[in-house]
This record gives sequence, C-alpha cells and structure tokens, in this order.
Amino acid sequence: MASGASAQEFSPVAPVSSPAAPRPAISGPPVAISLEDAVAIGLRDNRTIQSAYLQRVVQKFDLAVAERRFQPRLDIVADVFHERALGRTAIRSTITPAVSWLAPTGAQIGFVWDRRDRLDQPTSSSEIASLFVTQPLLRGGGFAVNMAPVRVARLQEEINRLGLKATVADTVATIVFAYRNLLQAQEQVRLAELSLERTRNLLETNRALIDAGRMAAADIVQTESGLATQQVALLQAQQSRASAQLALLQLLAVEPRTNIVAGDAIAAEHVPIDVERAIAFGMAGRMDVLAQRKALEQARQALLVAKNNRLWDVSVVGTVTRQRGSDPILGRIEPRTDHTIGLQLAIPIGDPSAEQGEVRATTDLRTAELRYEDLSQSVETQIRDAVQSVEASWLQLEAARRARELAARALDLQREKFEAGRASNFEVLSFQADLRAADTQELTASIAYLNALTQFDQQIGSTLDTWQISLND
Repeated sequence: MASGASAQEFSPVAPVSSPAAPRPAISGPPVAISLEDAVAIGLRDNRTIQSAYLQRVVQKFDLAVAERRFQPRLDIVADVFHERALGRTAIRSTITPAVSWLAPTGAQIGFVWDRRDRLDQPTSSSEIASLFVTQPLLRGGGFAVNMAPVRVARLQEEINRLGLKATVADTVATIVFAYRNLLQAQEQVRLAELSLERTRNLLETNRALIDAGRMAAADIVQTESGLATQQVALLQAQQSRASAQLALLQLLAVEPRTNIVAGDAIAAEHVPIDVERAIAFGMAGRMDVLAQRKALEQARQALLVAKNNRLWDVSVVGTVTRQRGSDPILGRIEPRTDHTIGLQLAIPIGDPSAEQGEVRATTDLRTAELRYEDLSQSVETQIRDAVQSVEASWLQLEAARRARELAARALDLQREKFEAGRASNFEVLSFQADLRAADTQELTASIAYLNALTQFDQQIGSTLDTWQISLND
C-alpha cells in the first residue's frame, strides 16, 4: 500500500456527513429558567391550580350559607287585585311580612303580620299579628344536634382547604419532575454531542493512520458506522429534549414555541433520613390523612343526627295572636288578643325510614373508620418504601459515579494503546460506547435520586414546606 494514498481513496463507503437538522417545533432565543422560577410561574399560571382556586369561591360560599343557619330570615309577600263580581268592583291589597329564626337549641321562633285593605274603601281593613314559638324536647332539640350541620360544613371547609393544598403540592411536584426531565434531556443532548465529537476525532485519527500506512483502509468502516450511530443518537436526544420542553411549557401555561431551557446544574448530595421521624411527620402532615380524619368526624356527626331522628317529636308550643280592623258598616272592630301554650307529641308508627337512616349512618361511620385504618397503614408503607427508594437511589448514584470514572480512565488507556499500535479500532469504539453508557447511567441515577427525594416529600406531605409555599386562601 502506498503511504501517500488517502483514506478517502481506500474507504469502501462514502464519508459520513452530518444529517440535516430537523425543523424545530420550538424556536427563538433560549430562555433559561431555574427550578425555582419554574415553580413560581406554575403557581401563578398553571391552569389546574387556577381551577382549584376557582372552586374555592363556591366552597367558601357553601360555608357562609351553612354559617347563616341561626340567623333570622325575613320574607315579604304582597299583592294588589282588582275584583269584579256580581256587578260590584273592589280593589284589595295584602301585605304579609314574616320573620323566622332557628335557635341553636332547636327552637323555632316566628312572627307573621298579615294586613288586608280595600283601597276603594279606606275604612275597610284587617290586621292579624302572630308570634309562635316551638321548642323540641326530644327529636330536633339540643345544641349538639342543631349545631351538627354547621360542624359538618366547617369540617368540609377544612377538607376543601386540604384538597387545595394537595392539588398545589401535586402540581408543584409535577412541575419539578418535568423540569428535571428537561434537564436530563438537555444533558443527554450534551452527552450525545460529546460522544459524536469523540467519534469524529477517532475518524480523523483513523484517516491519518491510513495515510501513514499504519492502518488498513477497510477498518475505517467501523468508525464511520459508529459516527452514523452517534448522529442518530443525537437526533433522538434532540427530539426528546423538544418533547420535554413542550411538556414543561404546558404545565407552566407558557407559549408553546418558547425555547425554554433548564438553567440549573444537576447537583445531587446525600440527604440522611430518619424513617421513624418521617413516618410521624407524614401521619401529622399528609393532606389525605388529615382529610380522612375530618371525614371520620363528619360521619360521627351524621350518626348523632340519625340517632336523634329516631326519637319522638315532643315539643313545647306557644302562640300569641292579636287581631284588629275596621268595617265600613260596623266601624272599628275591637282588638283581640289570643294566647295558647301546650305540648305537642308526634309518634311515627310503621315508618322504618328513621331506623334506616341510623343503620346507614352507623355503616358509614364504620366504613370511614376502616378507611382511616387502611390509609394509616398505607401511609406508613408508602413512607417506608420512599425512604428505602431514596437510599437505594443514592447507592446506585455512587456506583454509577465510580463506573463513569473507571470508564473514562479505561478509554484514556485504550487511546494510548491505539496510538501506540497495541489496540484495534474496534476496541476504542467499544470503550467509547462504554463511556457513553456510563455517562448516561450516571445522569439517570442523579435525576432518579433527586426525584426520589421529591417523591419522599410528597409521601410525608412536606412539598409546600420544602418550597416555602403559603397559600393565598
């Protein structure tokens, strides 16, 4: 073989050129944001969070309605009629204001004033004013029973607030995962570019060796094939990066064509965790646990009401009625006041609906207790699993770091051998592939460990505390 012959002349395949870059779905100058920026934008613009806050408007109004249970209610009914009957005409008006009030003891207090007038005969009118009071002694009586609906509404409001916190925490965690997914995709592109550059350098070395007569021209095929493979890997990494960008932009409710870039570095440091303290913290702070406790108390209030509904209806009843008026013929009618007071008894016979309600409420309470017990055990299991996942991820990251260091050292040694003529082209390509795999493995392990910490935060209910988020609710 002539030493002056070129590698191009002896290569059995044409040189591998870089493929044309695909048309980007995202364009424009890069906009670098930190993870904190992404979380802040998500808290402000994420549509799931906005929808949750809109629901709170309705939920707060529901509580306000329930809190008005013991406030007086005023109703006014009025009418005016023009009548014609038997050749006579009349214009009549009626106004009937009524005030009702439910006391916390269950007492019903009402006042009704009924005034009727003939507008065509001003001397014809009548008035009836009535005051009535009903105090239940058994069914429907007592503070505990009458306050139960208000307590249930207050408990529901606390459950709704916990639901908002859970929604915000889950959305924040989703944004964090999406940001790290973009960070990982960007790093994969960088690693693919490095690997491609290493293969190009090897290709240049191959050509120089062929020109020097120290390498067979056919051996360059392996390098050119490896270069094409690395180009495919780079295109795949770029496509994955674009998908990760779009996913994050969707969560942040940002224009989809924005060239968003994750600006943080990947820094994974070991965080020691006390599993017993984590379990105690999770039982005290997880939103689903707290919500289930509130639901359990709601079930107790429902059973209290259901048991009370099975009692007889025994009530003290009192009324005061005052009538007065005037007649065009009789003149002024002397006012009259009537009084009544007594006991009222109602005994339901043959109606099993009250017992049915108690049976249902008892079953619902026991079901809520079982759900709480199951949830408590499930939470402990999930926290223990999250802790072991964090520790296992850290061990994997340490091993991946050592593997990467060794792979880089092995490639350096293999290059030295290759340049000295003591290693083949295929061996160098293999060691380059090993380094690329080790880089990817370390990157994956780093992201997995950071995500495991975020998942651990979710399991113990500390996501909002970790990010120092206080809800505007």
